Amino acid sequence: MPTIIYPPSIPWDWMFQRPQQLLGRFSASGQTVLYEDLGNFSNPKASLLSPSLLICQGVSAMAVPHPRPRILWLTVPSHINLIPNYDPDLVIYDAVDEPKEEFASWAPYYPTIQEKADIIFCSSSSIYEHFLNKHPHVYLVPNGVDYVHFSPAPPYRPTDLPSGKPIVGYSGAIAPWVDWELLKIVIRENPEINFVFLGALFQLNKFPLKFKNVFYLGLKSYQELPTYLHHFDVGLIPFRQTEMTKGCNPIKLYEYYAAGIRVLGTPLPELLTIPKINLESKPHLFSLRLRHLLEEDDMNKAERMAYAQANDWSERAGRILHYIFNRANTNQE
Repeated sequence: MPTIIYPPSIPWDWMFQRPQQLLGRFSASGQTVLYEDLGNFSNPKASLLSPSLLICQGVSAMAVPHPRPRILWLTVPSHINLIPNYDPDLVIYDAVDEPKEEFASWAPYYPTIQEKADIIFCSSSSIYEHFLNKHPHVYLVPNGVDYVHFSPAPPYRPTDLPSGKPIVGYSGAIAPWVDWELLKIVIRENPEINFVFLGALFQLNKFPLKFKNVFYLGLKSYQELPTYLHHFDVGLIPFRQTEMTKGCNPIKLYEYYAAGIRVLGTPLPELLTIPKINLESKPHLFSLRLRHLLEEDDMNKAERMAYAQANDWSERAGRILHYIFNRANTNQE
């Protein structure tokens, strides 16, 4: 079994996203995973989260004895320059965003990634198409969901949720790619709805909305998140349509669906093929569709949850390991 090393990129306990989900499942299937945590640690240590998953805090993974072959798993483009530090047998780049606009600083590293990565995984079709003719081993693996974590009905209602009105919620990064201008119009037109936002500020100094029916509850732990989503009447994916977001495969879509809630979003390319989703780009139509969703009976909950279950992170991790082992076997022949 190989060892997979993830250089410091995302704090393990921050927003629990694709890297933590996939690496956790790699370890559950028997691979040794050394996750180098991001942060300043006064007490450097390597801690076991499970028999094969170690969190290295202020300690290099290379200082931890581990078996080879050694796989370097990268999600931050500049980390392609860290290859000499790890002496890997295989380099994998997991591409999760377009190198444009908010992530434009990534673009200069792409030629080196195409040269030095052995395998490139892509979370969306547009990212896949970018790499497809530039690298011999490129695979499309969209995001997913921990269905068992998000699908059960919660045992309690969070006390900081507003009451008395339907709840329309957003879970995810509070970031520039959210269409805040669209939301201002929609919120102003719907005073009879409470709008709840969960997530960390990203590239923003403060939460950008001020309305009596808007509640920014901050970042919630991954363990708490399902208890909030299950009390949403509708989940939002109100992203601006840009060169960056055309490569966005929103994790929140799968999490909303696993929790059984209806979804209203803007027509991003990655959302166009999702069953039973609601998409609008113009603010007034978005507002109108939102009211219709809250008024009509929900006939598609089971289908949405089945879609989420079919797109579990375990399926994604299994598919990725299949590609990795096939590549490793080819190298040995």
